Amino acid sequence: MKRYLSHQLPSRLKTYTSLILSSIITVIAIDFFLASSDYAQHTFKHLIASKPYLSFAITPIVFVLIVYIAKYFCHYVQGSGIPQLIAANDSRNKSIREKLLSFRVAIGKIVLIFMGMLGGAPIGIEGPSIHIGGSIFFGFNQFIKFKRKLLIHSLIAIGGSAGLIVAFNAPIAGFLFSFEETGRQLKKQALVLIAIMSGLVYLLAVIYRGNDVYLSDMSAYFIDLTLIWQLLPLAIFSGILGGLFSKTILYLIKKFIAHTKTKVVVVALMLGLIIALFNYLSKGQIAGSGREEVLLMLAGHQLGSDFVVMKYLSTLSSLASTIPGGLFMPSISIGAGIGSEVGHYYSQISPQIIIIMAMVTYLSAVIRAPLTSAFVILEMTNTLNLLIPALIIAFIANWMSKQISTPPIYEALAESYLKLTQK
Repeated sequence: MKRYLSHQLPSRLKTYTSLILSSIITVIAIDFFLASSDYAQHTFKHLIASKPYLSFAITPIVFVLIVYIAKYFCHYVQGSGIPQLIAANDSRNKSIREKLLSFRVAIGKIVLIFMGMLGGAPIGIEGPSIHIGGSIFFGFNQFIKFKRKLLIHSLIAIGGSAGLIVAFNAPIAGFLFSFEETGRQLKKQALVLIAIMSGLVYLLAVIYRGNDVYLSDMSAYFIDLTLIWQLLPLAIFSGILGGLFSKTILYLIKKFIAHTKTKVVVVALMLGLIIALFNYLSKGQIAGSGREEVLLMLAGHQLGSDFVVMKYLSTLSSLASTIPGGLFMPSISIGAGIGSEVGHYYSQISPQIIIIMAMVTYLSAVIRAPLTSAFVILEMTNTLNLLIPALIIAFIANWMSKQISTPPIYEALAESYLKLTQK
C-alpha cells in the first residue's frame, strides 16, 4: 500500500507547499468572485424592478461588449468554462492546455462575468468557478513542476473540483464532478490525490467563510420510499425537457458561430435584445443565476409557469451568445420552477421534496452527470437523507435525456475547443 500511494502522490515537500498555496488562493479568489457577482446581479435587479424598460438599453450593449472582448481580446473565456477544463484534460498538447487554462483566463472570467451580471445576463457562477479553480491550479504548475501526465491532469481536475466545492459548499459533489466530467479519462489512481486535495479545499473554505448551506436547510423533510414511483413522471418530463435544452443549445451555438466582426456584433445584439425582453417582462426576475428565485420557491412562493418558460428561453439565448457564464444554477432554478408548478398535484409528498427532486432531475438531464447532480442539490439543501430517491430519478432523467441528445453538452462543447485550438 505504501509503495502504491508513493507512486500516485508527489514526493517533494515543495510540491505540497505549492498545492496548499494554490488551494488558499483558489478559495479567496472564488469567494471574491461570488461576492462581486452577487453584488452585480443585485444591482441590476434593483434597477430593473423599478425601471424595467432600461433593460432594452443596458442588456444588448453589455452582450455586444462582452462577446466582442471575449472573441478578440480575451480568448477561451467563453461559456461556462467546464468544456475548456475537459478539453485541457483530454488533450496531450501542452500549448492547448496553456491556452485554455491560465491566470489571465481566470481574471478575464471574473471581470466579464461581473459585467454580464451587471447587464442582466441569466448566467450562473459554478462553471466559471470550476474554470477559475482549474486555471489557478494549472497556473501554479510552473512552481509545482509536475512532469508526469497523470499528475498534471490530476492537478487540472483538482482545480475544477475546488471551484465547485467553494462555489456551492458541496465537497462530495466537487469530488464526484472530477470523476464524472473533468477527470473522467484519468486513471483511478489519480482519485487518491484528487480526494485529498478536495478535502483540504473544503476545510480551508470552511475556515475562511464558514459552513453555511448554499440554499436552504431542508433536512427536516423526508419521503416514504414506497412513494418513489410517483416521482417517475417528473423524472421523465425533466429528462425530455433537459435533453431538448442540450440538443437545442448545441445546434444554436453551431448556427450562430460568427467569423466576421459584423456578424459577431449582430448576433450578440439580437440575443441581447431577446434577453432584454424577458428582463422587461419579468422585471429582472430571470436575470442572474436564479438562486434568489430558488430560495423563494423552497420557502413556498410560486413564481408561475411564465418564470420557467422565460428562464428556459433566456438561458438558451445567453449560452448561444457564448458570453462567459455557468449553466448549473440557471438549470437548478428552472428545475425548481418545474417542481413548484407540479408540486400541488402530489398529495402524499411535500412540495419542497418535489422541488428538490425536480432540481435533481432537470440538472441531471441537462449536464448528464447524475451523481454530481444528485449530490450537489442534496448538499446545497442539506438533504442527504433523500439520496436513494434522488439517485434513482437522476439516472432515469439522465437516460431520458440521452435518448434525445446523445453527446453530453459539456463533452460536445469540449470537442469544439479541441478542434479550435488545433487550428
